[in-house]
Amino acid sequence: MNKPILDTEKCIACGLCAEVCGLDVIIRNGNDRPTINHTAYCHVCGHCVAICPQNALSIPGMVGNEYTPVQPPAISPSDMEAFLLTKRSCREFKDRPVEKSVIENLIAVARMAPTAINCQERTFIVVTNADKIAELRVALTKHIRSVLKMVKLAAGKPAALFLSAETQQYMRHLQADFEIALRHMDKGGDSIFHNAPCLIFFTGVTQDLAGRDHALGAQHYLMLYAETLGLGTCINGYAQSAPKVLAKCLNVPKGYTIYGALMLGYRRHTYRKGVYRKPAAIAYYE
Repeated sequence: MNKPILDTEKCIACGLCAEVCGLDVIIRNGNDRPTINHTAYCHVCGHCVAICPQNALSIPGMVGNEYTPVQPPAISPSDMEAFLLTKRSCREFKDRPVEKSVIENLIAVARMAPTAINCQERTFIVVTNADKIAELRVALTKHIRSVLKMVKLAAGKPAALFLSAETQQYMRHLQADFEIALRHMDKGGDSIFHNAPCLIFFTGVTQDLAGRDHALGAQHYLMLYAETLGLGTCINGYAQSAPKVLAKCLNVPKGYTIYGALMLGYRRHTYRKGVYRKPAAIAYYE
């Protein structure tokens, strides 16, 4: 594992690098200049390079321009609140493809989402080909028909002997959702992908307990950034609940599982009001 390299001529012994290093790779005694502990394990998170005011630190193998100076934007709390309150799931898209350069820009931002020990172990699968989208639509429609049979059983009266009232109520909602989607599909509509011109799938390492978090973190970064570009997104629950079905249609890397799936496109509508949400359930220990 690469370790940071300290340029002692540039270092002013401010100690910021040692302060932000969480693994004792960079250590400091008193006010002395920090030193590199070559026996420690480094996650190569880059905190030390990013915080150094003198550019006195570098990490072998990392391109220098990846540490481009950034100026934190002056986003007011009220602006951020308004942005988040008007963010809505989008299921109505313009008949306009999403440019490849825009998709690459979105993924460039999404890959900055945090991962455990900075492993960055996730992949992105982008589908814009109409035939491939149609193939996925057919596969998921078939899957929904199959699952609906079990959902109906769980929502029926005999299942009340084994399931709670809350679980059965959820199953009834799920049954209604599936039946409406299939009814529209049978009439030639697209209740699976809503005619989105682009689908993006997010994978994480199957055996990693944090694999799902790594995938979904990137998904949410991408969704929020997409809003600023005039794009709409919607998490696709049908796809996220059927990763094995998707794996048969997509070239999912070995050892990875699809945990996130969303539709992407230029939105037709802009929502201008926040809507009701249940009060937050909060437990305080003060």
